[in-house]
Amino acid sequence: MNKFFISFAALLSSGIFAYSYWREWLGIKFFQEEMNLQLGNPQAPYFHSSEDLYMRVLLIFGILFGIIFLSTFYSTIKGNKVWVFLCFILAMLSILAVMVNGAIK
Repeated sequence: MNKFFISFAALLSSGIFAYSYWREWLGIKFFQEEMNLQLGNPQAPYFHSSEDLYMRVLLIFGILFGIIFLSTFYSTIKGNKVWVFLCFILAMLSILAVMVNGAIK
């Protein structure tokens, strides 16, 4: 059960974040979707100050979570439990980085 839970948690956590960041970046870049910047809000994170910075943050976190997701998937297929656990830890640290990045004003 523990092996299944760690693999499931690592795949799900990194996969959801990778999907959300890639979905928003691709939607804005190629499908002319609207950006939801909070320009007048003093409580908004720093990257809401410009469109270019917002897109760059989306791309960086999308790439980061995408790499972690692919690494987890490959390690799960190969049965390497140590690498799956390492990917789980990296996913949790990356989620922490997202939260810290959003808290910077």
